[in-house]
Amino acid sequence: MELYEIEQADAVTRLSEIGKNTGDFLFDRAYLPPEPDGGGMFTVQYEVMITNRFTSKSLKVIGGIGWKWVDRFEDALQDGYFD
Repeated sequence: MELYEIEQADAVTRLSEIGKNTGDFLFDRAYLPPEPDGGGMFTVQYEVMITNRFTSKSLKVIGGIGWKWVDRFEDALQDGYFD
């Protein structure tokens, strides 16, 4: 299972835990060009677009190792951003 899949499963769990309908949200991932981290390795990053299907409100976040997009998503949910 890829990192993104694990993170998306976590995001869906968090939706459920705060009482949101998980089917109301769409998650779309697009890989970004790799960036060298200075050690000859390339860090994979991706953009995640999360959309509430009923309000049409979207949030764009960056994912990958070290990025906490699921936390940012949960914060936005708690703040009522998607309502």
